[in-house]
Amino acid sequence: TPAIRALAAKGDGQFYTDMRVRGTHIRVLVTGIGDKGALAVALPLTTVDNALSNQLMLLLVIGGAGILLAVLFGLLVARTALAPITRFTRQTESIAHSPERIEHERLEVTGSDELARLATTFNQTLDALEASVQSQRNLVADASHELRTPIATIRANLQLMREEELLSPEDRAALREDVIEELDELTALVADVVELARGSKPTGERGDVRLDVIVEDALERARRRAPGLTFGQRLEPTLVRGDGDRMSRVVTNLLDNAAKWSPEGGTVEVMLREGVVTVRDHGPGFKPEDLPFVFDRFHRAKDARSKPGSGLGLAIVRQAAEAHDGFVEASNAVDGGAVLRVGFGPPVELEDVPLQSAVGGQVAGA
Repeated sequence: TPAIRALAAKGDGQFYTDMRVRGTHIRVLVTGIGDKGALAVALPLTTVDNALSNQLMLLLVIGGAGILLAVLFGLLVARTALAPITRFTRQTESIAHSPERIEHERLEVTGSDELARLATTFNQTLDALEASVQSQRNLVADASHELRTPIATIRANLQLMREEELLSPEDRAALREDVIEELDELTALVADVVELARGSKPTGERGDVRLDVIVEDALERARRRAPGLTFGQRLEPTLVRGDGDRMSRVVTNLLDNAAKWSPEGGTVEVMLREGVVTVRDHGPGFKPEDLPFVFDRFHRAKDARSKPGSGLGLAIVRQAAEAHDGFVEASNAVDGGAVLRVGFGPPVELEDVPLQSAVGGQVAGA
């Protein structure tokens, strides 16, 4: 080659080179030998090439097998790790497509990892949803039961009124009055059911409202409705945050309940202190067996069944109090009469706060 000839002419130095001679791969060492030229020594690389080819093939086989095993192992691990998620997904889809399963089907919780926490949270959500669904079912069932009586009475009275020739004018007038009273009761019952259907979640506009103004307005209405009773009051100026309309409904229900149970000429005592409204009457009070159920929907004591009302008033009180993160309490006074207490959360400082009346708007001079 030109390189070998150049080294031979120079007579000094050495180098390696690879070449092919008649298809054989050889490595040549060329060394200069002075004036005599250059010496070239060649060695076939067939053995080396075969060894390298075998090593390359072995590496390819091992590498390919390793990659395949890694993929298979990864799939196995992923499938094992995702199995709970797949089961979780199937169960949730099953529950979503069959609402009746909410009542009896829950996700299986195993371990203490993030997926277990997610399953626990989902089960808690299902429990809350089941309670809500059951509550709505009970409300509809109870309301349906309560609606039957006034509707049946109205129907019977209307059928009697068709027989005009058999009724005296006084009887017809009495029947008309009965129908009007039953319609009023029916209207009140429907309004109460609608109120309860709102649930304990706040739905109205919330703001800083004067609770003492709300109580004062409710007292004025109560005095007009029950002129034969005396309503005493001790009200502290109190500012709370919440839905003024809903609070007004609560206080009105408390006063109506007290008026219903008060004897003619009796006294209803109303106090507002530290954000808690207390209403006390001087009636018979609660029987011990009725106290745990005072705020239950449609609960009516035996003595109350002859009195007007749907049994929803105090249930509305509790629901509204819960919507304001408040509380309700029922007890008997030592010297007789019922005591009802309701709170709407901690009061707000009165200074430098814009105030609203019971039904919205600003309180003049506040």
